[in-house]
Amino acid sequence: MRKKRVLFIYLSPASFVRDDLEMLGRRVDLVPFHFDVDRARSAAGLLGLWREQRRWLGRELPGADLVMGWFADYHMVLPVAQARRRGIPVAVALGGYDCLRLPELAYGVFASRWRAPLARYVLRNASLLLPVAEALLCSENQFSAWPERRRYGLCADAPGVHTPHRVLPTGYVPERWPAGPECRAPSVCTVGLIDTEQTFRRKGIDLVLEAAALLPDVPFRVVGVTPTMRAWIAGRFAVPPNLTFDGQVPREALVLIYQEASVYLQLSRAEGMPNVLCEAMLCGCIPVASRVFGNPAGVGDAGFLVDEPTPEAIVPAIRQALAAEAGRREQARRHIETHFQRHHREAAMMDAFAQLTGEA
Repeated sequence: MRKKRVLFIYLSPASFVRDDLEMLGRRVDLVPFHFDVDRARSAAGLLGLWREQRRWLGRELPGADLVMGWFADYHMVLPVAQARRRGIPVAVALGGYDCLRLPELAYGVFASRWRAPLARYVLRNASLLLPVAEALLCSENQFSAWPERRRYGLCADAPGVHTPHRVLPTGYVPERWPAGPECRAPSVCTVGLIDTEQTFRRKGIDLVLEAAALLPDVPFRVVGVTPTMRAWIAGRFAVPPNLTFDGQVPREALVLIYQEASVYLQLSRAEGMPNVLCEAMLCGCIPVASRVFGNPAGVGDAGFLVDEPTPEAIVPAIRQALAAEAGRREQARRHIETHFQRHHREAAMMDAFAQLTGEA
């Protein structure tokens, strides 16, 4: 039986994108196009990429069964427009920033005047939307814009979008994230690429600093901070002595970091499906996370959710997690194994592709 020919468009080779490339590469005839986000930062680079993409589509689209892209943004406008003209279905995976507008952080595609209409065009004209969490379609919380309570998601910033959707979380291979020891010394870690002031605040690292200062006997570790940002933080914040910053490490090296930590802390003000949190839970970390977007689904009943970006709310949750019974580690791992395994995403994605191409 002939494999489906799928054109796959992405902005950056993030871990979840690489996972999909690996997964789909086994199941379909995959033709990827890297719309390099670094080149797209300049007007000349963006125009050059659009020209390259137009030529690529002219060459590859006639033989394609389906187009898939990660995120609704400028890189999907030409694929959606040209695929529609040829009657080829387009699936768009929604990961977080393409569903949000956080003006206080200048974050989210809808915070940009020129990108917002392009994203809405993609969202309205795609054949199927694949959000990684239901909350990206419509949710409400106070954590992101404390103390204001605000609606987020497509219902708030793209209310005219009626494209069919199917929630399709990212998935993980438990064997790649061994559980680690059940008994661990009290410690807290958080992981993320912290390379800009915007990312520092979006990932809630300022809140991690506050929490560490109030728990001086507990070691805190933040992994993924660039040297430039480390200097920026040191110049603006009093970094408590029990908190250490590490630079970026290979994904495989995170296993030992997670296995050493007692608690994984995710205090993001915006988060799609929290990949590093799910990986840490597989390794036996007890999660403490902000109640925003995809975090509650990732944590489930295995950890602790925080409703306010204040020390009064965060520190007690960390203390509860540190004092939790060791059995919580197995509970955290079991939650991810039950709901977010890679083969779940693979089966659901192939089923969605079959429906889009009329083979279901």
